[in-house]
Amino acid sequence: MTLSERYHRNILMFGAEGQKKLRNTSVLVAGAGGLGSAIIQPLALLGVKSIASVDDEGLDETNRNRLIGARATDPIGMSKVLIADRNIKEINPDVDSIPLPYSIISEAAFEAVKAVDWVFGCFDGDGPRAILNELCAAYKKPYIDLASDVPEQTGYGGRVCVSLGNDGCLDCLGELDHDAVRRYFETADNLAQQNAIYGIDKMALEEKGPSVAPLNGVIASLAAMEFMVAVTGLRAPASLLRYRGHMSMVTVGRDLPRPDCHRCKGIWGKGSAAGIERYLEIPHLRRVKAS
Repeated sequence: MTLSERYHRNILMFGAEGQKKLRNTSVLVAGAGGLGSAIIQPLALLGVKSIASVDDEGLDETNRNRLIGARATDPIGMSKVLIADRNIKEINPDVDSIPLPYSIISEAAFEAVKAVDWVFGCFDGDGPRAILNELCAAYKKPYIDLASDVPEQTGYGGRVCVSLGNDGCLDCLGELDHDAVRRYFETADNLAQQNAIYGIDKMALEEKGPSVAPLNGVIASLAAMEFMVAVTGLRAPASLLRYRGHMSMVTVGRDLPRPDCHRCKGIWGKGSAAGIERYLEIPHLRRVKAS
């Protein structure tokens, strides 16, 4: 492979062999919103082989403060993956772009995950995050999950979780809210009944919090760095990085993964035998926006 002058400064960092590895690596980004658009940008600049972007939502006015690649002239409702597609092509025509305007809970998205080398999850909720975590484990796909959050009233930050199989996953590293996952799987009728019994305001629980471009950029850059070092061989990636912006601090998680984790140990590499396709058979999940 002849590498263009475009990647000269990359090669000074991790060598021609490292750049060749990147150019031979296909990735999928699930969720093309604020975080997704922020990770797509450095992936395109690194010069990966291809980027598949998966998202069934369109642009709304509140996205304009953080959606990288969105223009003031883009109409409300424009597909986020088409914005991502345009951005990838304008940043680096060397990179193949595959826009997939579907929910992660769709045959097209599942097949796309199986076809790539690495997967990035950029969801707001833990429901789709849990499904993608399980899907990647079943098909032995390195999975990097990104989250930006406001963990306390006066704080803000996020985290990056890298799952390579035996090194742990979102579940056994304690990064999934199982109550939120359970609610994601509930039907609308069941949720309404629970709300009536317990007096829970479903809309209040699902209201999205603050989200700003600089915070997303930090989380995306941390994720891109762990991907870069892993693919090029500079070092092993960290399993868990936590960013606390209000403390100007990035910490490395030291918790050991559970040795009996069903996801990253029990079903790792089992493919269709793991039964992940069962999610495609749940009608109401296919109608839920996997944001």
